[in-house]
Formats: sequence, C-alpha cells, structure tokens
Amino acid sequence: MNRDDYLLKLRDRRTRFALVLEELSLSLGRDGDLKKRVGGGWTLGEHLVHIAAWERRYGRVVARRPRVGPSDWQKFNDAVYAEWKGVAPDRARAEYESAHRQLLKAIKRVPAKGDPERPNLFEGWDLGAVLSHYREHATILLLEAGREKPPAWRGKVVE
Repeated sequence: MNRDDYLLKLRDRRTRFALVLEELSLSLGRDGDLKKRVGGGWTLGEHLVHIAAWERRYGRVVARRPRVGPSDWQKFNDAVYAEWKGVAPDRARAEYESAHRQLLKAIKRVPAKGDPERPNLFEGWDLGAVLSHYREHATILLLEAGREKPPAWRGKVVE
C-alpha cells in the first residue's frame, strides 16, 4: 500500500466512524453527547481522545520520532485513559482534530511511493492499528446501543 492508498483508507475509516455516530444520533458538536457514556464505561469524549492518542503515537513513528508512552499496548491504553478520564468536550474535540492533523502531516511528508527505508510502513502493525481503531470503537458504541456489530469495513465509502 502506498501513501495515497493509506490516506484514502484512513479517510474512509474516519468517515465510517462518523456515520456510526450519526446512526446513533451522536454529534461531536454537542457537549452533552461527548459527556455521555457510550460504551465500555467511557464517554464519547474519552473514546475520541483514545483514538487521538493512537494517531499521535503512530504519527511519531511515521515522522521517525520516538513513540510516546509504554510500549505494551494495554499499558498505553491504561495510561491514556488515566490522563484523559473525564475530558471536557471542548478538549476532546480539539485533541481528536489536532492529533488527526498531526498524523496527516506526518504521512504527507512520506514520498507518494513510500519510504524506501521502510517499504512496509503503510502495511505494518503500527499504522494498521490506527485504521482498526475506528472500527473497534464503532463496534463498542454500536453494541452498547443494542445494535449489531458492523460487518468488516471492506471497499470504501469515500472517493
């Protein structure tokens, strides 16, 4: 997968997540929705900053900077939750958008055909984890709302 394919896939996953929020009548623009417990004991705002933390972490990998936080993914998740528990809606929105912009900026610095020193950068676990987090959290929200787990997100909903 090259850089532009990855960017399209990332945009697709983010769009699908937004469609799940819409299906559940949740809005990033409503403070009350961001304070609402929507799955796993977390508020929607806490889900957003969790996704943002993964985007920041792997944006650093793409930019060739050291990862932040514990290397064990569960310890990383626990640390993120401890840091952001009870996050205010405006901070959750800002972090969600800021982390995404940072990730996009790092990815766009990679040559379109990829990084010759890291030929599998866009197919590896790190950036795959960013993509999968959108569906994982969409699933948590849907199941909490009594909905079906979404089928695999294949193909694309954006061009």
